[in-house]
This record gives sequence, structure tokens and C-alpha cells, in this order.
Amino acid sequence: MSNFYLHYQPIFYIKDPAQVLGYEALLRHPAGWSPHDLLREARRVGAIPMWELRVLERAAEEVLLRTGEILFFNLTPEAFADAAFPARAARLVESRGISTARVCVEVSEQGLYALREFPLLVREWVERGFFVALDDFGTQRANIDLLFGIQLDYVKVDRVLVDGVAADRKKQTLLAGLVEAIAGLGSYPILEGVEREEDFEWLAGTGWDVGVQGFVLARPSALSAGVANILKGGRR
Repeated sequence: MSNFYLHYQPIFYIKDPAQVLGYEALLRHPAGWSPHDLLREARRVGAIPMWELRVLERAAEEVLLRTGEILFFNLTPEAFADAAFPARAARLVESRGISTARVCVEVSEQGLYALREFPLLVREWVERGFFVALDDFGTQRANIDLLFGIQLDYVKVDRVLVDGVAADRKKQTLLAGLVEAIAGLGSYPILEGVEREEDFEWLAGTGWDVGVQGFVLARPSALSAGVANILKGGRR
């Protein structure tokens, strides 16, 4: 489990695609294991959430000590719900002289819909100074009820609702309603999977204040060669 590395995909503001909102850490393995395979192995050996602390440590050293942007860090439901994990994550980040306000923990809608304690869990992270994002929104039933009664910082709308939006009026209507609802509830929408030029152009023409992430802007890459390289595919 120690043999992993991280790639990072920047998230941009649609209104100013030269401005980076943050970097999402994406797990990679030299043998080509998928993130799902890596997490399955970690579960098998009982290494979650301890293993996730190691991943956070690596990401903090590679992004937070070298850039001024926010790190978006994916958590499994086990780590998110572990009562001791927010404090341990805060100690790890702060021991490197970094504010927890530089980290946004992402937790997938897929793993949270049945969690009645979701608002309490979010509060634990927020009290430690972290931002919190709901990831993969729309992969279940776009459960707006997850957003009521809790202040999430970001809601990441899944690519299934974004890909091909320029040519799909139903998607346009649905996405417009979701963006309005998310923003109206006080969260900042981020649209994932922007991988077609025409989709980017359509989104840019909406006038929405949203973040965007996808191959048409920048592909995931290592930061080892410098931040400039990871942004070379982005809009300037």
C-alpha cells in the first residue's frame, strides 16, 4: 500500500479560467491499479483511515507547501465518519505550518445518502477549520435533501449531468436548476467532467458563477515538474 503517487487536476473559475480555485488530489499506482482497487486493498488489510492520513500527508507536502491554492482531498465514508479522524488530519496539516482552511475534504454522495448523522459529521470537520465538499452530486438522485440544514462549502456536480450539455436541452434545464438550487442554499457549485470544447463554451456563456474541472481545461498531472506544467492545458 505504500507504493502510490498522486496526480492533481486543477479546478478553475468559469468566469476567469486563468484563475485556479484549487487542486484535486487523484490517487495513482505504478502498476496501474485503479483508485477503487487501491481502496479495496486498504479495506482488506484494515488500513483505512490510517492509510488516508498518509495520502493526505503526501498531498500536503506536494501541494500546500508549494502552491497557494486549496487542496481538494477525497475521503472514504469510513474516514469521514471516524470521530478521531478530523483531529488527526488537523494535527497533520498544522504540524507543517499549514492552515486547515487550505484543505477541502470531499465525500461522495454515493456513500452518504443513508447517513443520518451527516450534518454532525460535517460539523466536526468545519469546527477543525476544514472546507467540506459533497462530491459526485447527481449520481444517485441529486438528493437536494442532503443540502438542507447543513452548510456545505462546495457541491461538485457529477460529469453525467455535464458531459454533452451543449447539445442536450434536458441536461441544460436540469443543470440550470441544480446550479441555482446549490447556490441558493449557500454552497458553491463545481461542475466536473468538462471535456468537450462545446460544453465549455456553452457553460461560459451562461453567466453562472461556478467552478469547472475537466480535460478541456487541464488533465491530471504530477506537480513534480512545477505548477506551470499542470496548467499548460488551462485557459489563460
